[in-house]
Amino acid sequence: MAKYILVVDDQFGVRLFIHKALEESGYIVKAVDSGPECLRLATSDNSPSLILLDQNMPAMTGLQVLTLLAQNDQAKHIPVIMISAESDIETAARCFGVRNILRKPLELDILLKTVEVVLAEAS
Repeated sequence: MAKYILVVDDQFGVRLFIHKALEESGYIVKAVDSGPECLRLATSDNSPSLILLDQNMPAMTGLQVLTLLAQNDQAKHIPVIMISAESDIETAARCFGVRNILRKPLELDILLKTVEVVLAEAS
């Protein structure tokens, strides 16, 4: 059965790029543009197998989303890959159990390999 991946990024072009690449690789993908929407889906009955989470978003940063995910019994087990142009978030993100951090601009082959590895480790 295909794994369900939740993509969270406020930039439409980035969401579209990741969504298309993952879907073409056989994953089920939902893409949203905000932290609150991520939290709603991550704590739903059909929670994702993996979350790709942008750091810089309006209203709620990726690190704020991670804080809330870590406090939720249903969502804290979901592996997260952070996506950011920032280089100074790694220590904070690792404290919340982030599996990997991808730098923007994203490279397709690195994105797909990282997703594959993180999903394999989480199985």
